[in-house]
Amino acid sequence: MQVMRDLETQQYFWPVKHGGTTIVDGALLMAGVTAETDLGLLILATSAGADVMGILQGQLASTVTDSLAAGTVWNQRLVHPTTPMRVIRCKYDTADTAAVVSTSTTTVTITSLEDNIDTSYLYAVSGTGIGTLAFVATSASGSCVTKTATGWDSTTTVIKILRLFHQVAKLNTTSDKIGTDAAAGSYTLLILQNTISYGGIGAEPLDPTKHDNLTLLSNYGDIAFHAQIAVRNSGPYTTE
Repeated sequence: MQVMRDLETQQYFWPVKHGGTTIVDGALLMAGVTAETDLGLLILATSAGADVMGILQGQLASTVTDSLAAGTVWNQRLVHPTTPMRVIRCKYDTADTAAVVSTSTTTVTITSLEDNIDTSYLYAVSGTGIGTLAFVATSASGSCVTKTATGWDSTTTVIKILRLFHQVAKLNTTSDKIGTDAAAGSYTLLILQNTISYGGIGAEPLDPTKHDNLTLLSNYGDIAFHAQIAVRNSGPYTTE
């Protein structure tokens, strides 16, 4: 892990869903809460203001094609975060994996796979389909539906690249990377950004309209996935 910066000095281009209503410049945005609709996206904050992430910079008109959790439209807008936190860059551990049981067209079965990881990614690190990156359009306990069929089978092992604004993960045994269990992790954090780098290309934020169904990534010796995270449970800021 590597400390990057303080969150109050950072701004992000995050996917925002307007849901058919214009969002005005300066509006508070919160993390989406509805599976198969807005998980991993920002939406207009409610009066309760749970999990507010930032302030929209510039108006988002209802006439603009809306972001979709299915990953076919990913409308990213400039957002200024509201909460001061230290941003940490953390690599996903490709040696800490989960096993695929089977696939049927776009349905991927993984025993005890956690629910509510819509808009996450799975990356195959071994077996059939090694080097394929798949965007998770919907998820359920024990299985998920990817945007594009993968052809994976019981020889395939994968890592989870957790959706934006997800709040729990697994740490690997050396506590320096994000690991993968099929079930939900217990380490409390906040995913702020996920990036991919390979072929000498610098870290690029993952975007399902660009990166879903990339294949043969394992042929690149420098393939790497990183998350920018904020730690939610630390000494002076303990959360329950």
